[in-house]
Amino acid sequence: MQVKDIEPADEITTIEGLPATVGKDLHPMQQAWLDHDVSQCGYCQPGQIMAAVAKVKQAHAEGREITDADLDELRNICRCGTYSRIREAMKAGAEDM
Repeated sequence: MQVKDIEPADEITTIEGLPATVGKDLHPMQQAWLDHDVSQCGYCQPGQIMAAVAKVKQAHAEGREITDADLDELRNICRCGTYSRIREAMKAGAEDM
């Protein structure tokens, strides 16, 4: 979806509002990021986490669990190169969503 396609009644969740979607201090994906020590510089983290949550929600809406093929579709760039930890955190976060 592009920004120009957003309607007044559409709901938008930001990284700051993500925990409110599960009623906890941290969203499961945010907790997985901490548990797997993903963050280095932090530059890409909000985008990485939001893309991960969206991908897991998409898989669940299709009635399935997230796969390595799903993770391969994500194209967010991490300048610190923590891709293996990002993938592990995404899998762990998906288990709790």
